Amino acid sequence: MKQYLMLTNEELKRSWKMIVSIILAMASIEILTVVGRVIYQERQVRNYMSDAKVTESEALRSFGKLSFEQASSYFSYVIMIGIVLVILYAIQIWYRDWFGESKYIYRLLLLPGGRTKIFFAKWTSLALVIISFIGLQWTVIQLSYAIFNWLIKDNYRESSSLVLSDTLKQLYTMNGMDLLVFVILALFIVSFLFLLVLLERSYRKAKGLLFIVLEVAALFTIMMGGLYIIETLNIFLRHETAGIMVTIFVLYFAYTIWKSLRLLKWKISV
Repeated sequence: MKQYLMLTNEELKRSWKMIVSIILAMASIEILTVVGRVIYQERQVRNYMSDAKVTESEALRSFGKLSFEQASSYFSYVIMIGIVLVILYAIQIWYRDWFGESKYIYRLLLLPGGRTKIFFAKWTSLALVIISFIGLQWTVIQLSYAIFNWLIKDNYRESSSLVLSDTLKQLYTMNGMDLLVFVILALFIVSFLFLLVLLERSYRKAKGLLFIVLEVAALFTIMMGGLYIIETLNIFLRHETAGIMVTIFVLYFAYTIWKSLRLLKWKISV
């Protein structure tokens, strides 16, 4: 346990500057898009008033009032970029140990005790990054909403309530169960990426690529095939179908971790 905690701390220490920089950059972009949208809206209204010689209320009827949902419309794109960066980090967290100047992976593999702690240290660091990203993103939304209300004039604002776009609502429903499902799905993707990396590192070259293709094909076949069979048979109730799919998901999730630990123990060599 002590080694696991030390390795987790080491993983976070090696990446915290990059992680903090990315989070700050994303937060800055999101806040600036809200500020820019408010300024652009007011400038449009003023220009229209000047050109068309109409009153402010008439100009607002033509352009419409601005809501926070509209002002934060670019947030979903920034979040997608963040998701892509987390995926890249899940791959990079392994490859940097092999391709770094000091070949850090050799030091990890030669540590006393089992190699399970290496896997779960990296897995835990990704889990902490994902949870932190979700929490900080929600903080940015709240801060952006406060800035939006502070900047915009009352008669330019469509609503004073916090309304999010459909994409953001899916991520930030403030429902604990929905949030838990999102985190579990994210960690499954991380575990699956870990498995693909370890397959490539275990077999290398064409053989490693072949196993990666087979693993991706197996995942697609299991999920899509399971849904197709259930819908074709049409003998299960909705909650029974959901239960079967959750069971398949949990079993495959466990398989990805088991397979990764097995590869790390028996196939990865110094």
